[in-house]
Amino acid sequence: MRRMRIVGLCLTAAVVIGVLTSAAASAEPEFLTKAVVAEGASIPLTGTVGPSSWESKSGSRITCTAGTITGEVTGPKSLANTVLLLKTCETSGCLVESAGKPEGTVETEALAGKLGGISSTLPGIKLFSQSEGKGGIVIEAETACAIPLKWKGEVTGSLSGSAGEGPETGKLLSSIKLTLVQSKGVQKYQGFSEGLESGLLGQLESSFGGKPYEPDGWAIAPTLKTIPSTWELGITK
Repeated sequence: MRRMRIVGLCLTAAVVIGVLTSAAASAEPEFLTKAVVAEGASIPLTGTVGPSSWESKSGSRITCTAGTITGEVTGPKSLANTVLLLKTCETSGCLVESAGKPEGTVETEALAGKLGGISSTLPGIKLFSQSEGKGGIVIEAETACAIPLKWKGEVTGSLSGSAGEGPETGKLLSSIKLTLVQSKGVQKYQGFSEGLESGLLGQLESSFGGKPYEPDGWAIAPTLKTIPSTWELGITK
């Protein structure tokens, strides 16, 4: 009898743990329209970018005055084909541009993105090379002074406007802001605190003129809208 009671208690504990684990997983942020965005969806995004900058740990700095962003939401936690086009970019008086682009125009590679929880109440997006993965090249460019520049790795920023825990309590927004913050080459957020990627931290690294890679922070805050804007988009907490 005692053995059966112990077995019963163990089974009950296992069920409780399973329920708690499932609840924790469901609490991770997801993209919404009128329902949770389905895997394999294609919801186009577009947006604008104000002044932005990169700063390496050694103090090299590149600034850009404006830009645009395009991409698409492809699932409850995923983005694809995200491209930022930044204009009037310069460093130490030299314009910076990607190959084939006008002077001072830098274009990222196509980036994939993952939605996750920076904290239990703050969602974020992690961007990285779509073709090469998280350690791959994110941007290649060159200064007008013929200095090659490369950035590789991943970058995480916070998202505004999250609300609710699902379609019933979530809030659809006309625009969402992605904010990347850095200080002296160190990104403020470097990953997620929950889910499968909990504790997997990383940030961008840059190489100027073929020198060894070093940490490089990105300060930029694109505002994103769906196409058409009447679709709207939400993010659960």
